[in-house]
Amino acid sequence: MTVATPATPMAVSRPDRDRTERGLFRARELSTSTLLVAAVGEIDASNSGALFDFVETRLAGYQQLVLDLSRLAFFGTDGFSALHTTNVRLSRRGIDWVLVPGPEVARVLRVCDPEGLLTTAGNIVSAVAALARGPHTHLQLAPLPK
Repeated sequence: MTVATPATPMAVSRPDRDRTERGLFRARELSTSTLLVAAVGEIDASNSGALFDFVETRLAGYQQLVLDLSRLAFFGTDGFSALHTTNVRLSRRGIDWVLVPGPEVARVLRVCDPEGLLTTAGNIVSAVAALARGPHTHLQLAPLPK
């Protein structure tokens, strides 16, 4: 079965962009409750904090996030730290999110997230479908010992 995908992004607003020395971040509203943030270029120690800040400053009013890192040419372990921080902060705020990793991100996830605790999808359409199926618990708090 062949599934047709639209040639243009599913967006209802103009993209919001922010360029760093090593990458470009873009944000688009996919629906009134879902924000898409995409990164192109590289995520390393010099701009991993900028990725987190970009996401954080654009999420007001949204309940869901698709973080598309599929087109990165490089993704360092500092990028995973930004993903972890994003996961913790979004979990605290009750915002559901799905990561779309590319090969560079998947390589780091195999080492830094071997249990697959971060919800991932193969593409943006699959990520939106995963969000529609219900909330994903990324952060699981353990009960205090007695």
